[in-house]
Amino acid sequence: MKSALMLVVALLFASSLSAVGHAQKTSAGYDQNANFSNYKTFSFDAPGARNPFVNEIIVAAVERELTARGLKKVNADSDLLVVYLAASGPNLQVASVPFYTVVNPVYSGMVGGSAMATWDVTTGTLVIDLFDRRTERTVFRGTVTDVLKRAPSPDAVADAKIVSKPINKGVAKIFKKYPKK
Repeated sequence: MKSALMLVVALLFASSLSAVGHAQKTSAGYDQNANFSNYKTFSFDAPGARNPFVNEIIVAAVERELTARGLKKVNADSDLLVVYLAASGPNLQVASVPFYTVVNPVYSGMVGGSAMATWDVTTGTLVIDLFDRRTERTVFRGTVTDVLKRAPSPDAVADAKIVSKPINKGVAKIFKKYPKK
């Protein structure tokens, strides 16, 4: 009975750890030597996601962020080329509770535990590069990684609905680090 109670406590603790570990992670950086005030236009390279509906979401989010910063989308001869790659894959999560209190008169204090919880999650990653066509160098790169609600399925529209909010949120976070003009 007591071991079952301890297992429940350990699993609750492990699930609270997993909630903290699943926050969306973003990072962005740029070339300190690039003069971002020279960039006026942008265009997109080939689609970087397998799902065409996800491609539309990514393009719309990036276009929204770049136009908000004064850049204009063109079809050819742009200053910046937007190159992105989106992928998802399995990721094993592990949480262990190393110590717990034993309620037994023979023992006192903390005793090492052996409770461990593992589970599979699907992680999605989006990498966005802004490529300077004139110098042929990447001048800005942003990444966002998030745990998805489920793995990709044959229903591309449903998959796109699930990732729409995380993509829009992540792209907005990435471009907060875009250098001001």
